[in-house]
Amino acid sequence: MSTQKAIFLLEKQGSYAVRDIEVYNKPGRGELLVEIKAAGLNPVDWKIQATGYFRTDYPAILGIDAAGVVKEVGKILYQGYFTNRKATFQQYSIVPAEITAKICLTILSSYYLARA
Repeated sequence: MSTQKAIFLLEKQGSYAVRDIEVYNKPGRGELLVEIKAAGLNPVDWKIQATGYFRTDYPAILGIDAAGVVKEVGKILYQGYFTNRKATFQQYSIVPAEITAKICLTILSSYYLARA
C-alpha cells in the first residue's frame, strides 16, 4: 500500500506534526482522488487549531482549500472538508466530483503575467 505525508493536528488546541498515512486510493461514486499540488491556509484552519471548533476526532488533518491534479481529467480547484479523508493538508485527498472546477491555464497565465 502506498503512503503519503500529511500535516496532523495531534490534539485539540495542540501542535502540528507531519506524519505518514495510507493514500486514500478508493474514491466512491461521484468522488475523485486528487494529488494535491497546493494547499491554502484558510482562516478557519488556524481558528480550528486555536479553539478546537468543528473537529472532535484527533489526530486530525485540517485544510479546506487546495488545487491539484486528477490524472484522467487534468488540473482542478476545490474546497476540502472537515474530515481526514477529504482535508487538504496532505498529498492526496478524496474530493466529491461536483465541487471541483477545472483550472483554465490561459486565465491563470494572464493573471500572473499582468502582475509581473
